[in-house]
Amino acid sequence: MKVRQLTLEQKDILVGQKWNNEAFFNPTLDANGNWFISNEEVNGCTHEGVTEWIHTLEEINHNPIINEAFN
Repeated sequence: MKVRQLTLEQKDILVGQKWNNEAFFNPTLDANGNWFISNEEVNGCTHEGVTEWIHTLEEINHNPIINEAFN
């Protein structure tokens, strides 16, 4: 699955912001230490001030953190 990589500064900008009228951005940390958001958030973004740069974020492969305690 592909996701969009964020810098720490970009993550901080998006925390607490809505990407549409109902849903908030959910920046998440992956197993490689990369912050990311989903392509759904990017493609559905209607937030002025964010739509100008959010579509230029690099697409990376999702590498989830696996919690061995639940396996």
